[in-house]
Amino acid sequence: MNNRIFSVILDYCGGKQTDLLYEKLSEWNPNFLIHILDNASPHNKSKYITHQNTKNTGIGGGLKDCVSLAKQHKCRYVLIITNDIHFQNKLDITYFDELVKEYPDIVQAGVSLTKNSDKRYYPWMINKGKRENRLVHHSDILCCVMDIKFIEDYGGFPDSWSGWGFDWELGYQACLNDKKIVICDVFKIKHVNEKRENDQVIWNMKLSELQKVYNERYGSYKKITPFKIR
Repeated sequence: MNNRIFSVILDYCGGKQTDLLYEKLSEWNPNFLIHILDNASPHNKSKYITHQNTKNTGIGGGLKDCVSLAKQHKCRYVLIITNDIHFQNKLDITYFDELVKEYPDIVQAGVSLTKNSDKRYYPWMINKGKRENRLVHHSDILCCVMDIKFIEDYGGFPDSWSGWGFDWELGYQACLNDKKIVICDVFKIKHVNEKRENDQVIWNMKLSELQKVYNERYGSYKKITPFKIR
């Protein structure tokens, strides 16, 4: 089994959708153990859970928990897969493993998105139709490999329920330290969130938390707003 990359699905009430992700990833990647961290789901649990939180830590806490698990397993990289994505083609983890081995200055490598995904604030993540790796200024943490040591060297992910700003800061620090973030058009996923009546309220709460967390860390959250592509 490969011990460079720790692969984990971050799950909350994913049920059958998470089971399907797990089954596909395991079938496609026999040389990698696929883990599932259940973030204290009250119902609709996956049948393949490998790690269980007794208390929900939010998306931000869940991401931090995934990094901690990877460190416990003495892995340099963590591949985090959120439970609300839909693979459009086969995800080969060996591709990521060879990529970071050949290019150690890559600190984050994420998959591309379909045009009908809901990430309108990440247009650079839309698949360009070519099987190549593209340099970008930051990538959403939906399905990506990240360098744990690099993240720890700049202070690690901060305490945050929503996790908003984690990708901004990673991109900011990558630019400061001449590291690379890439989108791999070799792989493609679809991501669509269901619309809810209180979406705007939730958005405002997450933005407020982002501002508070990164104002405290950098003096102003505006310092880490995404850089242009180098």
